[in-house]
Amino acid sequence: MAARVAARMAACVALGALALAAQAPAAAAPAAIVQVNARHPGARIPRDYAGFSNEVSTAGMGLPQPSAQAEGTVQLPAGVPAGAQLVYALGRPGAPNRGFFRFMRNLGPGVLRLGGNSQDNTCWKPATAPHPDWCKGAITPGLLRLYARAAQASGWRLIIGLNLKQNSPRWARSEVAGGIAKTIPAASIIGLELGNEPSLFVRTPARPKNYSPADYARDALGYIRALRADPQTRGYSFAGPANCCQWNNPASLNQILSRIGPDLKLVTVHNYPTTTCGRRNVTAQELLSPRRMASFDRLSRALAATARRHHLPLALAETNSASCGGMAGVSDAFASAAWGLDYMFHTARDGYTLINFHFSYRAGGSAYNPIVTFGWKQGGRERYRNLAQPLYYAMYMFSRYAEGEHFLPARITTPHHIAAYATSACGACAIHVFVINEDAAASGRVVVHVNGRHGGAARLLALGAPSLDSPAGSVRFGGRQFDSAGRIAAPRTRPIAPARQGDYAFTLPRAAAVVLTIRR
Repeated sequence: MAARVAARMAACVALGALALAAQAPAAAAPAAIVQVNARHPGARIPRDYAGFSNEVSTAGMGLPQPSAQAEGTVQLPAGVPAGAQLVYALGRPGAPNRGFFRFMRNLGPGVLRLGGNSQDNTCWKPATAPHPDWCKGAITPGLLRLYARAAQASGWRLIIGLNLKQNSPRWARSEVAGGIAKTIPAASIIGLELGNEPSLFVRTPARPKNYSPADYARDALGYIRALRADPQTRGYSFAGPANCCQWNNPASLNQILSRIGPDLKLVTVHNYPTTTCGRRNVTAQELLSPRRMASFDRLSRALAATARRHHLPLALAETNSASCGGMAGVSDAFASAAWGLDYMFHTARDGYTLINFHFSYRAGGSAYNPIVTFGWKQGGRERYRNLAQPLYYAMYMFSRYAEGEHFLPARITTPHHIAAYATSACGACAIHVFVINEDAAASGRVVVHVNGRHGGAARLLALGAPSLDSPAGSVRFGGRQFDSAGRIAAPRTRPIAPARQGDYAFTLPRAAAVVLTIRR
């Protein structure tokens, strides 16, 4: 009897185990599978691709007051006196912000554009300007020396904007001959940019309402001819048209380049994927929208094709997450790092040769500045505190592991909003595989397979934060953070051993971007 009971119990246990096995889920599918082809390198990303665009000064920007939500609340970091103010990132004439110059140098070779709204609202010797009442600030020899100091300390080259709104070639020549040429070495300047977003001049008394791309070309050529007629200024190159808004299309760009293209060294356009102008608010979902990025790509490829027809390089010379100063809680959160890293790969692939992320100085603080700088006086000296923002961390990762390398074909299979890219400097060089998680709800295992390369040692570096809306203080690059002087300790990485078939697998957290470095 006991034997029969034991047999029945054993049978029940066996049936229960079978039932549990039937109910058990299969092994979880990978969050993403990335396939990289190492045999077919593509376009090369320029070594100086990622740079900054800054206002010529904090005067004359004319930014509208944003919504309270977009402006946010600026909080002084620990250790900064209560009287500290948000200040110009380069510092002040006679008191340069050396820490900021190190942040520039961290990115390797780069380009600093000096322009923005203040370019056409700030004047060299305002009293001599044709329209002094349009001058909201002054370009001084001290400011020009500050630009020169930034170039010298960082090793970057400059694009310097000229005031076109005044529409006086002779007056502009006096700035170049009497100021720029005497202060900044010509070798440091890529080009003088002819105006900033000239299509918006119609909103001011500076131009008639029917001001057109052809009219801009006429005005720009007047400046070029005046500068080339003077022995002191004829050696400078030119950039333009700094198009935005209604002129930011292939037809308008072609119209301008057909007239002045041979006189340009660099074609410049401006574009922002979102805006807080008009007191609008922007969400992280809008910024990270794949549909929005696809629309941006279509326009960018068409603009790049137009520039190529004129045998000219194209720069996205002013951009950031949202025009009019950015969106608090988005532009200064980890979402901007995920977006920014993806954006740099898109723009490089679309055909831009240079990208400049803009700084501005909106009342109450611009949320999108890659570096936020506070200033105060102490002991009769100017002091600065620089805070690296999430976007800067993305620029740093891109500059260290992608710039100067060739795109490798990379295909990602995923049900989530996760992007992947691969680069390598040469056939025998390390491969860098970037995986960017832009999905607030997704995480999990990622599998990377490299065709044409098997079994090499690999290491994984992560840029991450607790969530997409995490602020700068929560962002870590290999477990590290930048200090105020632009220094960062060596990042922590971890080894990833290849599987038997040569694949590499790792876990991708939420709010993270990783780079897998596979060595030969």
